[in-house]
Amino acid sequence: MIDDGVELDLEAVCQNIAEAEVITLYFPLLGRTLLVDARCAPDTGTLVRVVPMARDTGERLRSLKRLRHTLPRPESITMIPWQMRVGSVVSTGVWACLLRRIDDHPAAESCLDHLRMLERTEQLDAILGRRYEALWTRVGAREVAEEDER
Repeated sequence: MIDDGVELDLEAVCQNIAEAEVITLYFPLLGRTLLVDARCAPDTGTLVRVVPMARDTGERLRSLKRLRHTLPRPESITMIPWQMRVGSVVSTGVWACLLRRIDDHPAAESCLDHLRMLERTEQLDAILGRRYEALWTRVGAREVAEEDER
């Protein structure tokens, strides 16, 4: 599948999700990662959370150890960069693959909603020029946008 110039092997993505103990689906534009830890113990269920992106695998493993200190180091972790829109996780079928690994579907849906909200905020920031600099601007455009916000 190709979306916005990004080629993605959905079969390979779903296979990695099915086989890995820890799945990280990271969204570079948002600076966030959907972290899924499918490991469980008698007193610990699976984990699904939106967390800040890690710089590398070592940082992710250290943060996972802090979150899940009662579980041993994971034997397998897959890191999937997701450069498409958040909604495409659902439309491509990847979300269904993730849900098969999670026992707390309401928490997963809450994470998806949070990612959608972050994406919408990022879009608005780009449109309104917050945290972004325009390559060219129309005279007075910023003032109009600020008035619209009020």
